[in-house]
Amino acid sequence: MNEFFHALKNKRARREYLKSIAVGMLSTLIDFIITALILYLAGHEHYAGFSGVFTGKTVGGSYSPPMSIYITATVLSFIVSILFNYIMSVFFVYEYGNVGKNKKGFIKFAVFALIGLTITTVGSLICSSVFGLDGSKVWWIKMIITVVVFVFNFFTRKYFVFNIALIRDDENTINL
Repeated sequence: MNEFFHALKNKRARREYLKSIAVGMLSTLIDFIITALILYLAGHEHYAGFSGVFTGKTVGGSYSPPMSIYITATVLSFIVSILFNYIMSVFFVYEYGNVGKNKKGFIKFAVFALIGLTITTVGSLICSSVFGLDGSKVWWIKMIITVVVFVFNFFTRKYFVFNIALIRDDENTINL
């Protein structure tokens, strides 16, 4: 953790971190909107309008989406937001984004994204089992898991995908 704060003293690292936060927020917005659209399309008769997906307002009592719909929405929205995030990471976030623009870089990005998706899915299953899926709990669960996955994504991308030192020092690269 100390290495993280030490790294932020570097102007380039700080700029990359701030850009990563901005792209992460846009990716999260895309993720949330797609999730909401899928939940609404699957259960529109239960929600009091599209905003009811976010607020928990329903027609005639509480409504919890089926777990299969919730997980499908989570996975599909994650995939779309990760593709957006990859494109932005290559062209905007990381100074050495071109490092991850090749086949090997994309594969490493995809592997770490799959780990992030696994964290998201398992976290969603566990949290929804403990707290339920009714009302705004869906979004609280999604926000907490998003923060955890953001931290994971930033570090794996910074140090294993978009790191210029990996080109110079192949013994530290992850061989896939």
